[in-house]
Amino acid sequence: MVTNLWDRSLQLISHAYWERKEQFVLHKDSYPIWVMFAVESGSFKYQIGNEQGLAKPNELVFCPPGCTFERKALSPISLHYVGFDFDKALIPEENPLPMFKAQPTDKNRVASSLSYLRMLHLAVDPRSQLRKQLMMNDLWQLACSEWDLVPNQDELTALTHTDDEQMKWSVKWLVEKAHTPFSIRELSDLVGLSPAQFSRRFKKAFRMNPSELVRTLRIRKAAKLLLNSDLTLDQIAEQCGYDNGFYLSRVFTRYMNMNPSEYRHQNQV
Repeated sequence: MVTNLWDRSLQLISHAYWERKEQFVLHKDSYPIWVMFAVESGSFKYQIGNEQGLAKPNELVFCPPGCTFERKALSPISLHYVGFDFDKALIPEENPLPMFKAQPTDKNRVASSLSYLRMLHLAVDPRSQLRKQLMMNDLWQLACSEWDLVPNQDELTALTHTDDEQMKWSVKWLVEKAHTPFSIRELSDLVGLSPAQFSRRFKKAFRMNPSELVRTLRIRKAAKLLLNSDLTLDQIAEQCGYDNGFYLSRVFTRYMNMNPSEYRHQNQV
């Protein structure tokens, strides 16, 4: 993760809440301040710059000032809009977010913070504003913890060190999708290649197969969850994009030379 994101505090400017909103009034907008959209229920598609994706319950989408934010509701959504600034200036060009969406692992804590924000969304007294700010900053720290699992800028620069623009784009797509179920065919179709052609071209550009990159990202996240949570192996597998804990255990053991329970026992403090 880019350093010095987590040491910033969010300063609340505005907050609004919508319950079961059918559609966005504006399908495209930009803002003069930082904004966060936090989803309680439902889902929406979004695009900010070259990043596009799906925002689901207990997920957060951040949009920097001046960026075009495209969105489309896929089902009635309950969500928070938070306008904010940082206590120390964050310049998107110099301190880019690893990605605009965050999927915090501790979904219960996200849900709790959002429920407090919902209860306070019409309150304007100083104490309520302070409590809102505390909830916002808790969500920000959860987002930063999740972004710790994303390759940092140096790693991404190394990964994208190629003249093949399609493969550069493919790496960014893989980093965003790595912890969700998907197939390489899905990506190869997007770039107009067969899976075999895509894998050969990817390996030529980066000296690794796309599956190797995905496995590294997933095992990195699994290892952190083993040490920093009490989640079961099946729950961790779900967070990392694997079908079940049994399969995760096989991959983890082959990659780390010890099974997940041994890793947790030896390294957890």
